[in-house]
Amino acid sequence: MAKRSFTLTEQEIKAFQHAEDATQDVRELKRLQAVRLYGTGQPVETIQTIVGCSWRAMMDWCQAYRTRGLEGLKSHWQGENALKLTRAQRTDLKTRLEGYQPDQVLPPEIRVSQGEFWTVSDLKIVVHRWYGVTYQSDTSYRTLLHECRFSQQQTEPQYRSRPNDQVVADFEAELEKK
Repeated sequence: MAKRSFTLTEQEIKAFQHAEDATQDVRELKRLQAVRLYGTGQPVETIQTIVGCSWRAMMDWCQAYRTRGLEGLKSHWQGENALKLTRAQRTDLKTRLEGYQPDQVLPPEIRVSQGEFWTVSDLKIVVHRWYGVTYQSDTSYRTLLHECRFSQQQTEPQYRSRPNDQVVADFEAELEKK
């Protein structure tokens, strides 16, 4: 078995512990703990269990520490990187959707639905037209509608204007009598 070449000095271990105490970012904490434990000779399996990382991720973090120090272990995740629309654009979208019906902003020839309510298909068109953004999944459009406080319309199992089956049966029975 190969001997581990990556080891930390007492001073480096103290710097890691100080950085772990100071960070508020769980991703950074995970990296710091994994590299510190690996650098102090802990078994890889133990580190993977404690930190919840893969061997490859741990090796990448050790390499980042070797090349850039503690700065290399900082998390640069900003939380909203996956959002294609900024907060300002989402606020603007909410204002526009509340202020207009689909038939007021979309010509009939490009609208998919012809109702007066916003649908996923209509939202796809206006988001692309207004902001140049296209999402891969309809779920993202449903999320946008939900964020704009629009509820999903549920179909009824029976038409409200149609009387229940008993009323229909009574009516048909009355017709047969005549």
